[in-house]
Amino acid sequence: MRGGALRRALLLAFAAAIAAAALAACGGGGGTTTAVAEKAADAEVLNQILARQTAAVAAYDHSLRALGGQALELARLFRAQEQEHADAILKALRGLGAEAEPPSEEIDASGLKSEAEYLNFLYEVESATIKAEVSATARLTDPSPRSMLVATVANQAQHLVLLRRALGAKPAETVPAPFETGITPAP
Repeated sequence: MRGGALRRALLLAFAAAIAAAALAACGGGGGTTTAVAEKAADAEVLNQILARQTAAVAAYDHSLRALGGQALELARLFRAQEQEHADAILKALRGLGAEAEPPSEEIDASGLKSEAEYLNFLYEVESATIKAEVSATARLTDPSPRSMLVATVANQAQHLVLLRRALGAKPAETVPAPFETGITPAP
């Protein structure tokens, strides 16, 4: 009796292993094609965000000459962080085995004169970048670049808080909306 139960259990385990192997082999080629297509789509999204980040760095570079004091100090810090965001995107692209091929993007900064105009411009740059990255996060399939972009958005929302302060907002007015999406106007 014991021997029969043991043989049945072994036979059942063997049959289950064969069934699992057969199921794993089903549809075999589609997974690789899908993974390649998903990586290519993720690379396209990341290249769009890289273009935005590179343009944001250039916008900060342009603005540095017009700022002074604490505003200049903030802008230098934010510019450095924007460059770190761009570097992280480059690393994510390498992780996908993709090339960095960002489309050209320029952010028009013509006609700005006062420090307040430059700060408002930088606020708009950060807001538009947040909006683009929130949208991109939803389109990514790979969890690693998605996590990186979420962290980037959180950092840029912090930039908005400090830019609101620099633009003269009262402390309560600097607090972002519960779900910062990049559409909140400057104070």
